[in-house]
Amino acid sequence: MAKVGWAVVVLFVLSTLVGCGGSAPQQSTTGRTGQGAAAPAGRVRLIAFVGSASKPPAEEAKATYEKRNPGVTVDMTFAGSGTLLQQMILEQTGDIYWPGSDDFMDKAEAKGAVIPETRRIIAYLVPAICVREGNPKGIRELADLARPGITVGLAEAGAVCLGDVSAMVLEDVGLLAEVKRNVITYAKSCEQTQQLVQLGEVDAVIGWDVFEKWTPERVDSIPIPVKLARVRNIPAAVSVYSKQREAAQEFVDCLASSEGKAIFAKHGYSIEPPGQ
Repeated sequence: MAKVGWAVVVLFVLSTLVGCGGSAPQQSTTGRTGQGAAAPAGRVRLIAFVGSASKPPAEEAKATYEKRNPGVTVDMTFAGSGTLLQQMILEQTGDIYWPGSDDFMDKAEAKGAVIPETRRIIAYLVPAICVREGNPKGIRELADLARPGITVGLAEAGAVCLGDVSAMVLEDVGLLAEVKRNVITYAKSCEQTQQLVQLGEVDAVIGWDVFEKWTPERVDSIPIPVKLARVRNIPAAVSVYSKQREAAQEFVDCLASSEGKAIFAKHGYSIEPPGQ
């Protein structure tokens, strides 16, 4: 093969290895961001609605991406996935929807709020019982959450994907009504759910196994059998309201790349389906 031919092949291979680097996307020809605000000249501003279940790695992924792509700013709003979806639709704004689980992405697709073919899986979330460090109440299984004297916190179903998952897990084992008697508060995001046990406001929550990784000195986790756990995946997709779809897609693809997944793995998230 001619030297020029080899050069072309090498450049192609190198281009396929790029994860979150490369040149910054060009600003939309409209000069507007997903929220309708003008972006600084020559700079792209992406608006991402992010479920709180992804907050620690999401913040690192944002910093990494912006460092590699100095022409891009990614503004993130963290909250419950249902709350974010409602906000995005009502305001018809945003470039990226990044919920805490796939069921809310399914809802976003059904409502026509995201572009289905842009959807990517980033990581997986595994439900677990989360307790205060040292497990002072000796909680070992789901049935213990129904014991007299145990205080429980749950995420709010409908607003937070974890709330829906928690309800389904407890329903599957016939404990929903009994555990609800011990629930003293409902949280409106995954972050708030984790803080309930981290700050000692409750004895236990049904959370994600990564909650322990967020503050290992304050939270312990007790596995729920995989067959009962209702594992979810964390997806991201481009919003139909985005006026900078190419730039938004590049960021989503970065998150789902090996480099993006490595950030999640570093924070204790599963990047392969549990059991595989």
